[in-house]
Amino acid sequence: MMRKLLFLLLLFAAISFPASCIQNATNVIFSEQGTNIVLVIVIVGMVIALAYMIGSLTSNPRFTVFAKDELYHLGISILLLASFSVIIGSSCSIMGFFYSSTFEKLNVTSCYNPGEDLNTVSNCYIKMVKSDAEFTAQRFLKEYINNQMYSTLSITIQVPFINAQTVSAEAYRKVYSQQYDLVLNSFIIPALLSLNIQKIILEFVSKNVISWILPIAFLFRVFIPTRQMGNFLIALSIGLYIFLPFLYTFNLAMYDISSQDCSKFKLATDDVVFGDGCSTYGFWNVGRFLPQAFFLPNLSIALFITFMSAVNKALRVIG
Repeated sequence: MMRKLLFLLLLFAAISFPASCIQNATNVIFSEQGTNIVLVIVIVGMVIALAYMIGSLTSNPRFTVFAKDELYHLGISILLLASFSVIIGSSCSIMGFFYSSTFEKLNVTSCYNPGEDLNTVSNCYIKMVKSDAEFTAQRFLKEYINNQMYSTLSITIQVPFINAQTVSAEAYRKVYSQQYDLVLNSFIIPALLSLNIQKIILEFVSKNVISWILPIAFLFRVFIPTRQMGNFLIALSIGLYIFLPFLYTFNLAMYDISSQDCSKFKLATDDVVFGDGCSTYGFWNVGRFLPQAFFLPNLSIALFITFMSAVNKALRVIG
C-alpha cells in the first residue's frame, strides 16, 4: 500500500511541476550518458522477459516473481528518469515563488531575474560576495602599507653648532596599520578563502550533477546489487541540485538585505581608524562576510545531510 501511494505521489509530481523555465534535464542526461542508460534498460528488459518466459514454461514461481519485481523496479527507474527533469524544472518555480513572496518585499533584487533557477541565483550571489571580499581585502592591504610607510615619516631640526632633534611626525599610524593587519589576516583573508571554496563547489554542482552523477545513479539503480547505491546517488543529486542552492540563495540573500541600512548600529560600528562603520570598508561590511564564510555553510551542510537522508529513505521505500 505504501509503495502504491508513493508511486502515485511520484507520478503526480511528474505531471504537476512546471518545467518551462529551464531546459529539459532529461535531454542533458541523454546527451552525456544516454547510450549507456538505454543499453542497460534494454538488457534488463530482455532479462525480465527471459525470466518470465522460463517461469511460465516451467511453472516455477521464483522466475515469475523475479520478473515481476524487476519489472516494477525498472518502471520506477524509468519514471524517475523521465520525471527528474520536471523536478529540476521546479527549482525555478521555487525561486520565482520565493522571490515574489519574500525577496521582492524586502527589495532584494541583486541576483534574480524571472525564469532563473536556484543554481543560477546562488552562483550569482556567491560571486557577488566573493568580489566584495576581494575588494575589501585589497583596500585593507593598501591601507596597511600606507600607514606603515607614513609611520616612518620623521622631521629633523638642526641647530647649528649645538645638536639635531628628530621627531616622528606620524608614529601613531603604526597602531593604525596594526589594526588593518589584524582585521585583514584574522577575518577577511579566511573569509575570502572560505567564499572561494564555496564558489568552486556551487559551480561544480551546477555543471556536473546532471551530466555525470545522476546518470551514474540511474545506472546503479537498475542492477540489484547496486540499487541502494543508486538510490543514494539520486538523493544526493536532488539535494545538490535543488536543496543546497536553495539554502545558499536564502543565506546569501541575507547578505544582500544587511547592506541596506546599518545606521541604527553606528554607535557600535564607527571607529577612529576605519571611520564610518556603514561605509564600504567599515566594520559593518566586514562583519557581513563572517556568517556567509563560517556559520551559515556549516548550517547548510547539516540541513543538506538531513534532507538527503530523508530522500534516500523515501526511495528505499519505493524500491
